[in-house]
Amino acid sequence: MYKVPVNSMFIIKFWIQRCSILLGILAFMCSCAPSSPLKTVSDQESKDEKSNLNERKKLTSARELYELAKIADETIQDRLFLESAMLYEKEDDYFECNEVLRKINSALLSDANYLIYGLLKAKMLNRYHDFLALNTWMSDARLKSLVQSQTHEQRATWINLIIDMNISIGNSESVVQKAYKLTKSLPTNKLQEVNNKIWVLLNHIPLNRLIELDENTTEKNLSGWLQLAIEHRFMSNNNDSRSEKIITWKNKWPRHPAAIIPPVQLTNMYGYEAKTLALLLPMSDSHLTASKTLLDGFLKAYYRALGHGDNVPLVKIYDTTKLPVQKLYPMLLDDGAEMIIGPARNENVQNLLEIPNFTVPVMTLHRGEFKVEKKPQNFFQFGLSALDEMDQIAQRAWLSGKKNVLTIAPEAGWGSRASDHFEKKWLEKGGVITDSVRYSPQVKDFITILKKPLNIDASDERGLELLRYVNSRLKISSRRRQDIDLVVIVSFPSIARQIKPSLDFLYAADLPIYATSHIYNGTQQISLDNDLSGIEFCAMPWTLANQLPRGVSPNKEMHTALKHFYVLGYDAFSVSRHFSKNQQKYPPNPLFAATGVLDLIDDKVKRKTGWAKFKNGKVTPINFPYGSNELTLVPSE
Repeated sequence: MYKVPVNSMFIIKFWIQRCSILLGILAFMCSCAPSSPLKTVSDQESKDEKSNLNERKKLTSARELYELAKIADETIQDRLFLESAMLYEKEDDYFECNEVLRKINSALLSDANYLIYGLLKAKMLNRYHDFLALNTWMSDARLKSLVQSQTHEQRATWINLIIDMNISIGNSESVVQKAYKLTKSLPTNKLQEVNNKIWVLLNHIPLNRLIELDENTTEKNLSGWLQLAIEHRFMSNNNDSRSEKIITWKNKWPRHPAAIIPPVQLTNMYGYEAKTLALLLPMSDSHLTASKTLLDGFLKAYYRALGHGDNVPLVKIYDTTKLPVQKLYPMLLDDGAEMIIGPARNENVQNLLEIPNFTVPVMTLHRGEFKVEKKPQNFFQFGLSALDEMDQIAQRAWLSGKKNVLTIAPEAGWGSRASDHFEKKWLEKGGVITDSVRYSPQVKDFITILKKPLNIDASDERGLELLRYVNSRLKISSRRRQDIDLVVIVSFPSIARQIKPSLDFLYAADLPIYATSHIYNGTQQISLDNDLSGIEFCAMPWTLANQLPRGVSPNKEMHTALKHFYVLGYDAFSVSRHFSKNQQKYPPNPLFAATGVLDLIDDKVKRKTGWAKFKNGKVTPINFPYGSNELTLVPSE
């Protein structure tokens, strides 16, 4: 018998493998006839399209299709790369999807495939929060020219992308009408996802602005959406009462898209009516004042709900300074707790997480990064994390073209962590931190500590040199460094009233300044806050008039930090009822609350605020675009 030499065997295997790949290419070429531009928005699949789909399913993975594309003829290579990218997206491998999209020469794609490519690229840019690039891409001339050729499914994706992008940058108000207009061409069977998204959008808008939008619109169905959102803000957490009010609205608007296909977040009853609730707080030592203030806010919301006919639970309060939380947990269950709110301190949350799973929902009153081997069930975090606001500030600054930033923050504690977080985010974006000033609570003279980061000391030294060696009669004026685009401040009002005048004195009065919500305590103090004029800051809804259906008013004499504990307690009651059933397919809609728009993301309640500005000592809300030099994202029609 003749034996094939080893080398010959290798060659045979190589050519068998290569032939199988080439046969695959031929089969794929046969299945992928050239696509013509879509001339209608019909969603009916042709027999050829179904056949193509069946052929594609024979390729088991995105990687196989990608390898096929690499050796394919250039006439079909870009289409194969596109198919591979689509499969990567379905496999939730977004990094590889993005990488494959980069290899596509989109100019060679047919109009139909260019639409697919354009939407997929937009989805990836949205996923990675690259809104500058997303805005540019959605304004692409060829992509916009094909908008009318979109299928219904593509049109729904386009609307969702527009809404997501504008919510993320704080442009919820101005996009409502444009997004609504784009839905008019959709058939009923494509409305569910879009209606869900419009409802999320409406839940990001303050109550007073919803009312103004309703008063000024001429679109009847848009008015129906706005009235539903307004009515929803006043609804109690009582499921029966809510159902009655929704039925009343439907009777008024029987042909409205939201009456025919209501948002699932509206129809699903998310409220968790625990009969007994355990509240865990450190009720002694140095934490007593903060805990009592938080409890006051919690009880304010509790009794307000009771007064509006809500079913409220029996609340039992436990002191976490008396017993380790790991030992406290079984006692809570024995006492009949059906939900646990707390603990409020970082170390207590970490200790509680030694319990692998929770049989009742647990909502902490502190947000952080905790070491756990496996994420527990029935567990989510709520707290006034300053990191959310730093993310907002970084995003707005980047979208408005800022690059070189000076940060001023406390030298320790939450303020230092917030500033560190901002600086990390800013550097990741490609920005520059010109200097990072850290101040102690005892500092009295900001002029001295701000001279160096503004290069005023170097300017003074140059002036002295000129006087000494050139002309002693020269008139010298100091100059600050000119490359700073923005100052970011983390401070309470009393400190900020020292920082801003110091910056003005040091020739930096023209620099834009962004600050966290800690700079304002909700009480107008015109004479004191005149020194803060020009500062723009993240503003919690409770500090601005008419943004909530019912005002929240902590004691005016409280320190700003204690007021934050009060509103944390106030929102904790609402959040515990709104987000407690957090394992559903469709998450609850965002909650427009006292501390901001709250959204449950990865078992953490994330917070987003609006913006306000100090002007002549008064605080006024500002809407997107916040300044004439800032990016305006306008959706394509």
